[in-house]
Amino acid sequence: MERSIQISLVAFMLFYVLENVISTITGPSLIFYIVSVGGTNEDYGLTTSSVCLGMTLMMFYFGKWVDSNGNKYQAPLRFAFILGIIGSIIYFVASILPTGFWGVNAILVGRFVQGMGAAGKTLTKSWIATAVPHEQQKTVFAAVSMIAIAGQAIGPLMNTLVAEIDMEIPITSSYSISLNPYNSVGLLVAFNEVLIWVIIALFLQDPPPKKEKSLSSATGEDEPATEAGMYDILNALMHFDIFFPLVQRFVLIFNFVLYGVAMSPVAANMLNWSPVEISNLSAVQSVFSFVGMGTTLVLSLIKTSDFVMILVGNGFFVLAGISTYLDWRADTATAITFSIPLVLITFVYPFTSPANQSSFNKAVFSRPEIAGSIGVLQSIYVQAATIAGIVGPPFVTSYVLRDPKDITLSSPYALSPWALYVPISSFLLILGLLYEEFVLGKNELGLLPDKAKEATEDEVSPDETSKLVTDKKRKSTRRSVVEIDQVFSREYEVNRRMSSEISINGIGIVNPFETANDAELMKKLSHDKREWEHLLALNEEVDDMEMEE
Repeated sequence: MERSIQISLVAFMLFYVLENVISTITGPSLIFYIVSVGGTNEDYGLTTSSVCLGMTLMMFYFGKWVDSNGNKYQAPLRFAFILGIIGSIIYFVASILPTGFWGVNAILVGRFVQGMGAAGKTLTKSWIATAVPHEQQKTVFAAVSMIAIAGQAIGPLMNTLVAEIDMEIPITSSYSISLNPYNSVGLLVAFNEVLIWVIIALFLQDPPPKKEKSLSSATGEDEPATEAGMYDILNALMHFDIFFPLVQRFVLIFNFVLYGVAMSPVAANMLNWSPVEISNLSAVQSVFSFVGMGTTLVLSLIKTSDFVMILVGNGFFVLAGISTYLDWRADTATAITFSIPLVLITFVYPFTSPANQSSFNKAVFSRPEIAGSIGVLQSIYVQAATIAGIVGPPFVTSYVLRDPKDITLSSPYALSPWALYVPISSFLLILGLLYEEFVLGKNELGLLPDKAKEATEDEVSPDETSKLVTDKKRKSTRRSVVEIDQVFSREYEVNRRMSSEISINGIGIVNPFETANDAELMKKLSHDKREWEHLLALNEEVDDMEMEE
């Protein structure tokens, strides 16, 4: 690995540490800040949702920017940091504005703009996908994820210091601005943006230009690449083995949103916790997240099936959901009973997310008719989580969180019966999983019977002694080339990595590890890529010899 790439990776390590430290400060204090300017739980839900909405609207723009400027990253990242600074200042200014409408909506707008900037920061994954050799990317992403978890563990120390902030900043002889633990977060985030901007500007090097052409362009046939149309994609989504993982992904994030959104207000109302205690719990969750990742890695090494991993994950969500509703009550609440479901879902998330991604990949890769739209389908998979992140927070604050005034000795529950959507939806997913496995009948590869047969029939082994693109095999080989090009593209790798992550109000989980099936699939695709490159080189030699003759 080149020295410039190593230096850039160190800069990214610092970036992830600082970002995760600041997120454990911002998330726990958000509800306190909104209440301090006259906001409600519903305002809190909309503000949480606005971050995800801002990211969604801008991610496509930042991706296109990098694609159109020759894979240069400094300018897009600079714009992302500027958006982050502007959003943070708006967030701070909310405390100066009149309470109620102006203050609450300033926080909402500030978080929305911060979300727009956060979309640009996902380019860090894009940089790794294009600068680091593919065989080393898994190690790099694992290192970055471990650093991110370390940042979450450090966060509570910073929150302890922030909790002591209480001062007046004189503006004129008769006017001053109060700084407190809530509005000062905006200034801290702005300073963090400037600091990261300086680090990236000094040490980040753009990826070296690619020396190889895509396989599709290298073949140079007159016939355009085979790409699935909208009808093919919609038809594919109607198949249970593709549609069900999308539902699973949406429900998983929608369930997780309950904990990311409800943790702070419930802890404040039931246990009288401040942002410091809440961030301490976030640090404990990061430890259990690490343990969960280690456990799933071991299970993956011993070839545990995706079916078992998803089944166990949903089973834990059923238990956590029941415990959440029954134990989050004002009359018997303790730190232990409050923390148990939060720790459970953090530990078990790595069981479900990578295995569901693997199940989705197997279904998609088994269908030759959509080989030209693998990237589109991967984007749809990511959007399933995005939609849940947008609609989930307002639902939780409007229907699940109860107003503290309504919590009495006769009705001590912190959450309404709507909170039971978590165990009920998880149980329904278990039924769907059992139906797919035993009624539809997957084979040992995780493919439905008809798709497994088609996958076997469509395999073609090109003959190295002949030209690659004979008329008889043109369609099959072309589809394979297009498929490989998409899988090894920047967009696909970024979406694949993002599909295993989640972050709601400071509760963030990253999982860089793949299931055994996914690792085997990528190994096979890498082998096929090298084989096609070799065959294309042979073809070029044959063409040169023919021209000389």
